[in-house]
Amino acid sequence: MLKNSPRPLPDHVDPLEIDYQRRRALGIYYTPRSAAALLARWAIRDRTDTVLEPSFGGCTILEAAVDRLRALGCRRPANQIFGYDVDKSAFTYLRRLLGEGETKQFSQENFLSARMPSPVDAVIANPPFVSYHRMDQKQREVVRSWRSRHSPTFAMTASLWAYFVLHSLSFLKMGGRIAFVLPSAATSSDYARPVMQSIGRHFSHVALFRVSEQLFIQAGAEERTVILLAEDYRPNGTQNSNFFERSVLTLVELEQLLNQVAYTGPGQQSNTAARSAAAEAISHARSSGVMLNLGDIARATIGEVIGDTPFFVKTLDDWERLKIPERYLRPIVTRTRQLPGIRITKPEVEAFYGAVPRLLVAANLRVPKSVAAYLGQYSLRDRELNATFAKRDPWYAVSYDCSAAAFIGSLSHSSPRIVLNIAKLSCGNGLYKLAPRSGQKWNSLLTVASLTSAFRLSAEMYGRVLGSGALKLEPSDVNKLLVPSNVPKLSLADARALLAKLDRMVRQGEHESATREADEVLYIRSGALAPAVLSAIRNSLQDLRGERLPSR
Repeated sequence: MLKNSPRPLPDHVDPLEIDYQRRRALGIYYTPRSAAALLARWAIRDRTDTVLEPSFGGCTILEAAVDRLRALGCRRPANQIFGYDVDKSAFTYLRRLLGEGETKQFSQENFLSARMPSPVDAVIANPPFVSYHRMDQKQREVVRSWRSRHSPTFAMTASLWAYFVLHSLSFLKMGGRIAFVLPSAATSSDYARPVMQSIGRHFSHVALFRVSEQLFIQAGAEERTVILLAEDYRPNGTQNSNFFERSVLTLVELEQLLNQVAYTGPGQQSNTAARSAAAEAISHARSSGVMLNLGDIARATIGEVIGDTPFFVKTLDDWERLKIPERYLRPIVTRTRQLPGIRITKPEVEAFYGAVPRLLVAANLRVPKSVAAYLGQYSLRDRELNATFAKRDPWYAVSYDCSAAAFIGSLSHSSPRIVLNIAKLSCGNGLYKLAPRSGQKWNSLLTVASLTSAFRLSAEMYGRVLGSGALKLEPSDVNKLLVPSNVPKLSLADARALLAKLDRMVRQGEHESATREADEVLYIRSGALAPAVLSAIRNSLQDLRGERLPSR
């Protein structure tokens, strides 16, 4: 072995997995060449333009910038590009691209701590996709320091990309441009709104394109992306900002749009109009007292944190083969597809080959030999690496609380719905438990409310779209979902008949018919919503669903 050569990794360690975990911790998802080229062509418009990449990583964007400058007639592109990155391996890529002596304008430091000596014409970036809860201590310290200097209006729990976007403004010349690849949270999260409002105040033209194509699927990230393009930077603000928002299927479609259509021009159709119309209609209904937020009357909490679902949750048939006694098993819903209707009943749970699996609940210190033998299959090393197990004593003591009045899924392709927990079982943390708030009485017709157009539209507005088109709801999003403030009083027989009818419709896939029936019962017959207002809400719902689940 040569002196000072690196020590070989143990046989059981996968170097690719180590590299993946390192990049994931840093929020590194290298930009596809097609995306980098598109951003560079849009942002760089003259051979004299200077360009900053605040997290250059694999140098794909820098390479596209070099190519673009050369195409415009620039002889020494390396003199006009600048960059920052904390990852040491990024500088290996950089030297390959520019050569050993051409990297003096690049610094290995956190961009949020950097100050540019002279402003640039364009910032092009694919910033780190690191959520607040995944930031390490060093990243959080940098964020706190940045916040102390800038006092932003968005919450500290914002993801790292939000800080990168706003910090980049201090590096821009007047009239400059920014082109960013961002996660879908840029158009759906609460903390993103003040970020985008700030961008709108400082640029004459801003465009947000939601791209259905999964740009980072090869890197293991399924989330859809957003392309942010903003031009004509005004440090002191602009009075005539033009904000444009649109969904596209692919980068090719986006490039055609940029080439053929003046996206900042007047008269262009945008789904921003649909969102604005929906927000206005819902805001009016909310302020008039017709609707309220689900969180006003119900509390959403995450389901049981199991730690290793495949190990602790199996079908009854599987547990029988393992000779685990039924007295140690409890029914548990772990996926939304196990709730095909709007209520879960005991007959469904008790069906031997039903869709509802069973959770191993063995909190007692003394367990039968068959249970002990099964638990013994879990190695001590794997138990020690599991953060959930470390919080439990004993490690296999999974909690089981079946008091929830209803469930709502955190992830759905169609629309989220409230499912009554008539069977009195629990759920895993892929779903949320709903219970009435103190002083409130649970009304079973809330599950009908979750089928209405207003409820579904609010889910489209507040949920986050993943790469597959699924809608992801956080507990804070669930709290914002809209339900009628006054549920009509029905006789017990009529309420049961309505629930049975809608449950059957949903199970048979007749979702739109169920929505119209729910709208009729809760909003039209009561006179709570005028038909014209409800029609506007339905139209907006159709627009936003079409945006999330475009026909291909």
